[in-house]
Amino acid sequence: MRSLLLLCALSLAGCAAGRSTYYLWTAEREYRVALDLQAEERAVYEHTMAHEYLLKAREEHNYSDYKGAEKMARASAQWSSKAAAVAEYGATERDLILQEMGDQVPDAAGTVEQEYEKPLDLGPDVEEEEEE
Repeated sequence: MRSLLLLCALSLAGCAAGRSTYYLWTAEREYRVALDLQAEERAVYEHTMAHEYLLKAREEHNYSDYKGAEKMARASAQWSSKAAAVAEYGATERDLILQEMGDQVPDAAGTVEQEYEKPLDLGPDVEEEEEE
């Protein structure tokens, strides 16, 4: 409890090392939550991004690049949260929104396929050249 209070005090004081340590701790906590939800198997992409950002955050912190470590730790925490959500709900937030919207979202892939099924209108000049 004391260490948490110390970290909070350091981050409020503007100490870069304290702030980056706090965000690194938060990222590790979020990553463990994602692992508990089996994100490694259920949300492979999000888990991989979270893991790689966490590794880079640790590396930057060890090299005393606290600003870089904070940036990477924040990214890791965000990706860990996404991985946890995908592992828990089985879909990304975007997929869930698209499911809610239903038919309101146009099917761009279907439209492109329909366009390719139509013969190209090359104009009268091209047809005449082919006949000659």
